[in-house]
Amino acid sequence: MTYLLDILQGIGIAAAAGVSPFLPLAAASLAGLARLGADYDHTSLSVVGSPVVLALSVILAVLALVLRKRLEEPTAERVLLGLGVVVGAIVTGATVADHSSTWWPGLIAGGLAALIAGLGVRSLLRRTRARLDDETRTTLAVGAAVGALAVAILSIVLPPVGVIAVGAGVWLYFGGRRQDTRKHAGLRVLR
Repeated sequence: MTYLLDILQGIGIAAAAGVSPFLPLAAASLAGLARLGADYDHTSLSVVGSPVVLALSVILAVLALVLRKRLEEPTAERVLLGLGVVVGAIVTGATVADHSSTWWPGLIAGGLAALIAGLGVRSLLRRTRARLDDETRTTLAVGAAVGALAVAILSIVLPPVGVIAVGAGVWLYFGGRRQDTRKHAGLRVLR
């Protein structure tokens, strides 16, 4: 049962990292340092619970907010999603390693959770940003990062939130694809 709860906790943090990689990493690192729901000491991935990772992730989160406009470009979005997948995989692996020596499935589960949630939320954000002015787009970016932090914290405290987070990512992704399909279904080329 502990293994399942660790996987659920990890995929919740990973799903949040898929949306915004830095604040969920900071939450996981802080939880590890405070030994609240996670203890990464004496694991193969103990670096997750280090003060250096905590400080670096907070600095990168602030930098990402400052560079918001550049990070909305497609290439930058893909890089951030890739970072989220790596962070999600590592954090989930570290969470599983807390209670088990077989932690490698956490790498796979975390990477997939981050990818699924990241694709779903990015799809929603891309559709929403197109209709907003610059100030509101900044608010949306801050909201996405804070929402990711909230999901990570909730996943640490209540591990089953991880399943809900991944399910929401799937729903957002496929809901957006259905909407795009319907939008283009009525278009015809007139010659």
